[in-house]
Amino acid sequence: MIAPIFCFVLLHAPSARAGELKSVMKDMKAAMSGAMGSATLPEFTKQLERLRQDAQIASRLSYSGDAATYRQGMQDLQRNLEAAEREAKAGDLTAAKSALQLASRTKRRYHDLLN
Repeated sequence: MIAPIFCFVLLHAPSARAGELKSVMKDMKAAMSGAMGSATLPEFTKQLERLRQDAQIASRLSYSGDAATYRQGMQDLQRNLEAAEREAKAGDLTAAKSALQLASRTKRRYHDLLN
């Protein structure tokens, strides 16, 4: 019974055209910049949520290159974003931004690996 479900998921999984992925990544960059430039926790949290939503969308898109490395990078990024969210929920904007810096380093690392 798992095989038909798996086939259905594969057939209906979102596929990324280069433009879709580029657009999501561009929005992620803007959200990251907005979060890092924020002066208040509510502003940071709003941008972080936007970034998390974009990252979730990007993680569901297929990648035409090294898909395994892409998936691993997206998982690492999600963990970094969760750490930033924990710090924001604890009320520490400085720590939240520091945690988000790790996401920026993760992004650079995987962009280097995939390019």
